[in-house]
Amino acid sequence: MIATARSITLCILVSLLLNACGSSPPVRYFSLSTTTAGGEDGDDAVVLGLGPLRIAGYLERSQIVTRGAGAEIKVDEFSRWAEPLTVALHRVVSTDVDNMTEGVIVVAFPFESVVRTQVDYRMLGDVVRFDADSGGRVILETQWGVAAVESGEIVIREHRTRYEAQARSTDDPAAVASAMNDALAKFSRDIANKFEAALQE
Repeated sequence: MIATARSITLCILVSLLLNACGSSPPVRYFSLSTTTAGGEDGDDAVVLGLGPLRIAGYLERSQIVTRGAGAEIKVDEFSRWAEPLTVALHRVVSTDVDNMTEGVIVVAFPFESVVRTQVDYRMLGDVVRFDADSGGRVILETQWGVAAVESGEIVIREHRTRYEAQARSTDDPAAVASAMNDALAKFSRDIANKFEAALQE
């Protein structure tokens, strides 16, 4: 009888575990995307190498990260990036800046060896924060600057910037990802405007 009771209890526990696993929501994948379209550049275009952009350690994961109250960091196991976040940042920002500028070709880090020899300017920076708070406000904080590759001249002095965007829904990861795209677009526009202004000086 004791053995039978134990067997029944074990079966019940296994059944509960299986049901719990079966009720887990499916993992959803999201990507960051460019927001602008651009034209062709001439043969005399300057080349801006964008990167590396180093990201804060808490962002180096596949899950989408948001902030709770105080210093709480929330990691959503069921909402993930379709590619590493650092790869997406370089891809999206370089493409947007390229599309937003005339006479400038922007290539993303890491550079192929043949491209590396053609880079005229280099942008380096850090992504200090890139997440949404409990109210759906996305905050992107960066620190970056641009220097000429050959001479080492500082073209844009390193400085800290902050960009914000509001998600349409606080509970929808797709809305948060869309707002993150909007914040990145503001970052890209800032780079494009400052770099074009620096070239004209």
